[in-house]
Amino acid sequence: MQAQPTSLPAHRNWPSARQFTEAIQCPAVCFAEPELKGTLPAVDRLGMPLVTSGQFAFVYKLKALNSSDEFAVRCFRGYLGDRDQRYRAIQRHLKAHPVSFLSDFTYSPEGILVSGHRFPILSMQWIDGPTLDLYIEQMLLRREVLVHLGQEWLKLVAALHSAEIAHGDLQHGNIIVEKGGLRLVDHDGLFVPEMKNWRSSEVGHQHYQHPRRDAHHFDANLDNFSALAIYLTLISLVERPELWRQHHDENLLFTKADFLDPANSLLFAKIKELGPEQRHLAETLETAAVNAPESAPYLLDLVSIKSTLPQWMSEIDLEAKVKTRESKVQLPNTREHPRWIPKSTSARYAPASPNSNTVQTLFGAAAPSPAPFGLPGITDPKAVWSNTPKFARHMLTRTFLWWYWGMYIFLKIFGLDLVPALLFGFISVFMVCLIAGFIRAQQIARRAYISATPKQAISSTASQVGAPLHTQTPRRAPAGITTNDPLIGNTALNIYHLTDCEWVRQIVSKNRVTFASSSDASSAGYKACRVCSPAS
Repeated sequence: MQAQPTSLPAHRNWPSARQFTEAIQCPAVCFAEPELKGTLPAVDRLGMPLVTSGQFAFVYKLKALNSSDEFAVRCFRGYLGDRDQRYRAIQRHLKAHPVSFLSDFTYSPEGILVSGHRFPILSMQWIDGPTLDLYIEQMLLRREVLVHLGQEWLKLVAALHSAEIAHGDLQHGNIIVEKGGLRLVDHDGLFVPEMKNWRSSEVGHQHYQHPRRDAHHFDANLDNFSALAIYLTLISLVERPELWRQHHDENLLFTKADFLDPANSLLFAKIKELGPEQRHLAETLETAAVNAPESAPYLLDLVSIKSTLPQWMSEIDLEAKVKTRESKVQLPNTREHPRWIPKSTSARYAPASPNSNTVQTLFGAAAPSPAPFGLPGITDPKAVWSNTPKFARHMLTRTFLWWYWGMYIFLKIFGLDLVPALLFGFISVFMVCLIAGFIRAQQIARRAYISATPKQAISSTASQVGAPLHTQTPRRAPAGITTNDPLIGNTALNIYHLTDCEWVRQIVSKNRVTFASSSDASSAGYKACRVCSPAS
């Protein structure tokens, strides 16, 4: 009996990025959550699962097989002692005080199986959109979009404050712009009231946080400083977009150096020249930077939400292109049934395919061989008179309604009684089937004659009547093999046949090659036809 996977001791042997990536290639095995089992990972151009590496986790994108749902799965880079308690507290608070700007998530303490051990994951709906820095870069010259973005930021800050929540790491990489709206990701540093008197698990991005913030600063006012810095950035770019080119790098505009020495900061000096609102907020941010971290004011005490999205703007106007390494792969659609080829069609036109030792294909399994001349029991295709009644009888049994129509015609048109009408109707139908059987037998005989005639004879006959069969030069036979050889191969399918095989007539001239024996054909890599069995 296979041993049950156990939880690994918290601080030892944590998986690497490569081990997580290998496990996620088989979601049905590695994940414990049912909704994640029925997914496939998004892949890059090399076919490997697409992964984004953060400070505390590796993030993978998964796509559901039976729906359009997409998930983000965070696999943590290492052990964090109270992670389980933190996420359970966050889940309880968000359930009671939902915030639309925060994504719903599910924390699973033993969510993924890697190398025989269970590890925690966090899963949520995938948010499709660029991060704040990429969005600003594309919309830099659209003043109205940046104004709208500033108002959306005020709404986000107000929603967090009313729910007594602090994100703990407000920075461009954790802010996603989705159709003009803002969403926050990365809940690792989130504060909720249940965590009062706890220590922070992180201190946030250095270019957005108060320069003297440490793990002891952890309460509902934690975001005041970074929220003010981001809003001041947005309204400054509205007035002077060139600030982006001059000061943007791994930040928006401000850096840790600006906060450490605001009096000598070139950026603070430029912003103060833009207008009264920018000057007031810049001076407030300067004062907050030199004082204690908890002294930073709440943003909505300084400004107010002025307007909503203008009527003439739409989601399409606010969308930006997202650059991604993801390869667009068509997922299998399990909701649609396979479209099978009808039996009559497949039996007549589907060629026999060679078996594969490694891949099972549609034609890989053994299938009933089709009748070589369109009807079982035809042994000599050139015997027209003996084959005519066979084709006529076959046609008669499949066209019973013809008897009815023949009888109906003699009843209505000629005014006969039922018995004579039935007799004449059957005779007329039988004669029609007999004539059709004769025509069919002649066609089979003509095809058999052509397939049994050597190529040179056919070409000579065609040149005499002035109607060449081909305009292309036939493929040269391999060395040591003549054109009078008894086997004909198809270079397109790597299958060889007897010259009188039904499938030979369907091989175009440029794909024909001849062989002296089945051993020559096999050594050249060709498989024997299952219809005519040339190897027997």
